[in-house]
Amino acid sequence: MDLSNLKIFLMKSTISSFICLLFLNTLFSNENQELMQLWQIMEKKIKIDLKEDFSNKNIIGYLSYFAPNSNINIYQRGKDTSGKDGQGKTIKVFNGNIFCSIIRARIPAKIMAKTLFKRLAKQNYKNSEIQLLAIDYNDGMLKGYIRIERYNTMNEKYMSAKGLYTFKNINQEWYITEISTFDDNSLSDNLIDLKNMWYPKKKE
Repeated sequence: MDLSNLKIFLMKSTISSFICLLFLNTLFSNENQELMQLWQIMEKKIKIDLKEDFSNKNIIGYLSYFAPNSNINIYQRGKDTSGKDGQGKTIKVFNGNIFCSIIRARIPAKIMAKTLFKRLAKQNYKNSEIQLLAIDYNDGMLKGYIRIERYNTMNEKYMSAKGLYTFKNINQEWYITEISTFDDNSLSDNLIDLKNMWYPKKKE
């Protein structure tokens, strides 16, 4: 290959590399924009809306975040956050009418919510603070990793835990289909593989 052909070859290689790099940057930029949009949707839903309905012990409002007419599994991976001693419990709920819940051998969502809020009242519960820590979006499935803190009427924090919420998009709205709760420590971050989840300003 003579010098002239070599220059042409190098020029073409440089242009091809630049185009490839530009394409990859655009691809990553679009992906980050989509994740940021999902983050903003989830942050409002969890940090503001869900927090308000849960803190107000609004049963109808609270259940509106769960997928309608669907099975909901709640996995307790850490200590019992309901106020009872225990660990490793699974709660099988159906968010629909009671008759369908009985047929499916699942707890009706309304009964689950009423039981939960009664326990909170005995704990002098006042309100919750909820923080979105990270999200993961893959093949249409959205997961949100959150921290929950509960405060009593003396404004004292008496409980903190982490949770991994799975969401399904139904009619352009994200609904909870599964919850896993964990102790509030770094071990939980490893269990859910936090390093591979996304959050704003994360360094790729």
